[in-house]
Amino acid sequence: MKYNKEIQLDSKSKKLTSASGYLIIDIMPKDLYFKYEKLYQKHKDNKLKHNTTVYLTPLSSFPSYKLKNYIEENKLNIKTARKTEKLNTLIINDTFIKESYFTKIINEDVKKYYTIPYDVIAENFSSFINYQNDYDNLLKIPSYHLTKKDKREGNSKAKSFIISEKNLTNAIKYNKAFSVLLNYPTTTGELLTQYHGNKKACDNLEFLHNIFDLIEKNNLDVVFDNNINSETNKDTVVDLEMFQTLYSMLNSTDKGNWRIAREIIANCDFELSKPYILFLANIFQFLKNKGDNKNYQIIHEHLKVFDRNKIGGLLHKHNTYESFIQKTINVFPEYKQVMCDCLTTHLNNLFKTSIIKAIHSL
Repeated sequence: MKYNKEIQLDSKSKKLTSASGYLIIDIMPKDLYFKYEKLYQKHKDNKLKHNTTVYLTPLSSFPSYKLKNYIEENKLNIKTARKTEKLNTLIINDTFIKESYFTKIINEDVKKYYTIPYDVIAENFSSFINYQNDYDNLLKIPSYHLTKKDKREGNSKAKSFIISEKNLTNAIKYNKAFSVLLNYPTTTGELLTQYHGNKKACDNLEFLHNIFDLIEKNNLDVVFDNNINSETNKDTVVDLEMFQTLYSMLNSTDKGNWRIAREIIANCDFELSKPYILFLANIFQFLKNKGDNKNYQIIHEHLKVFDRNKIGGLLHKHNTYESFIQKTINVFPEYKQVMCDCLTTHLNNLFKTSIIKAIHSL
């Protein structure tokens, strides 16, 4: 894989340095998000149909065994394939795509970036490069960043350099020579960086770019994981009684109970069970971990969304249960009584007695 480096002019050394500790895979353009959102709005209500052939794409998180079971249990005439000429439908995960590629764009936290060819920096701005060691040398990628494949293919230098409009403006203030970089292409959007846990997004970026032409040229339908998951789990909804059972299981010292509770949650309709699952995830933070249960991945992606400031940071790790409840009611006022019911269970557990019978919302 070819990497980019984000650069800036260090205010102290007056040398070009990395602007972050991450390698840049690409810049996700704001326009690409609008294109994807248009696709989402067109297909958001689609469900699996009889007599179709579907492709569980790399942009899906739905477990293949669960799809197979759903097809068999409902006696659906649905086949799976990968070859384009045999397909009717693509399956993708909206939550994964937005979380992996467009989080900052959705939160309106975009920047304007200039993309500078490698040779321009290497040849014309060599006096601003620190050659003392590989870590500070912009022209080299430290070996610990590289995979075995990268090393075999000789990807030891950056494909190009990326500099934000703000950092370029600061560099020009120091030295007018940097103004020549204003002539290079710009992209407004967010950076897709390589980091632990982001491999799936990085590996499938090309598929995301190609999916629009693939759908248009072959007149394909799109079905989202959440819709299949809702259909699959429509008979399982967490209510207060189930919440109390799950709370007891998660509060035990038996990790076997934890695994069973996670599996039950994974097989619930998330939207209909949302307030109860969010309350459990606030109290039992390990529910926010992805784990190795493929069936839990869709729930995990939902929970990640509620860590974001745009949705009140409901599941931020530093939230007490008091602040969680307050934030949740601010975002979802319709959950007032549910939060009170959950709080009753939680407080009785803390007091180790059923002293509180009920709490009523105002």
